[in-house]
Amino acid sequence: MRRNAADDKVVISAVGSTSPAADQADATWIVRTGLADSSCLTFESAGAPVRFLRHYAFELSVSADDGGSLFTQDATFCPTAGNSGAGVSLRSVNYPTKYVRHYDYKGYVAADGGSNSWDATASWAQDTSWLTASPWR
Repeated sequence: MRRNAADDKVVISAVGSTSPAADQADATWIVRTGLADSSCLTFESAGAPVRFLRHYAFELSVSADDGGSLFTQDATFCPTAGNSGAGVSLRSVNYPTKYVRHYDYKGYVAADGGSNSWDATASWAQDTSWLTASPWR
């Protein structure tokens, strides 16, 4: 999961040790105390400092904190045991049935079933389970 520098949306793409430094930075997240709930997490982009992972209209992007309560909620995710049985899943603090998910190479917060295409039940548990790794930068 990385920030797309062209539009600040969150996308899924391969990043490795031979990737450009900018791509490695965009795939690195600095874990912070949750803005809306200190028992949860907020993720700062290493590639765009002082900009944070957030959902807006259920799509993930990277944005500057506007100081509003909606932003703090949209940028706070609570870790739970991985929905697939491995890793960790990240539940939206303001939509507690929705989790960070990759779908069609983009990032969303998604429920297991629902009206949006990214809420599809197929592969939902796997697509909402994440493994942590050493940061690129």
